[in-house]
Amino acid sequence: MPDSNERREIDLHRRVCVVKPDVIDIRPARSAAIAPAIGFVLGVAFFIVVALYQGQMPFTLALVLMGGAILLVPFAGMGFVYSVYGANVVINKEKRTALWQQGLFGMGVGTEELVPFEKIEQIEIEEIGDSADEAGVRDFAEYEVRLLKKSGKKLQIGQVNVRGDMLDDGLRRARQVGEAVARMVERPLKEIGIEERRRYRKREQTESPVA
Repeated sequence: MPDSNERREIDLHRRVCVVKPDVIDIRPARSAAIAPAIGFVLGVAFFIVVALYQGQMPFTLALVLMGGAILLVPFAGMGFVYSVYGANVVINKEKRTALWQQGLFGMGVGTEELVPFEKIEQIEIEEIGDSADEAGVRDFAEYEVRLLKKSGKKLQIGQVNVRGDMLDDGLRRARQVGEAVARMVERPLKEIGIEERRRYRKREQTESPVA
């Protein structure tokens, strides 16, 4: 079992789970910073072009470039900052709350859901989807880690999507996230239908005719 005092990162689908002693952040993957960074650079470039060549270009073109710059620079800038420092889900041990951000324009602005630990029933892991080719070989599988409130409402914490030949790795990462969250919120971790699916797959492989 990993040291609970060390910082860990667990890769999810388009996100990364950062586990620290008192906080768990589900934040955008590093690749999410690329698009807003490009947008910000383009916006700045539009400003420079207009400033240097406004007397030599048609008024309509200058207006379009300025409009693009005015839109791109602030929104892309905020999106870049959020992708680097922001989080979609923040689970705070000291505050005893799990917070879901709204993600307005991809910037994580505002609160969508705030769940005190006392209102959490359990943490769940479920395989919510998979696909197989014509030969019955699994193409991919999706594991969802979520929080179940005592009211019955389910809130997604994150997903792990893997190829069919990496099912064990995907489940391992989903369990790492689920166990870390369950330990922090002091609630049980339950796997929904995981073992049943694994037994079904093994039975399929055993019964499949050899070509």
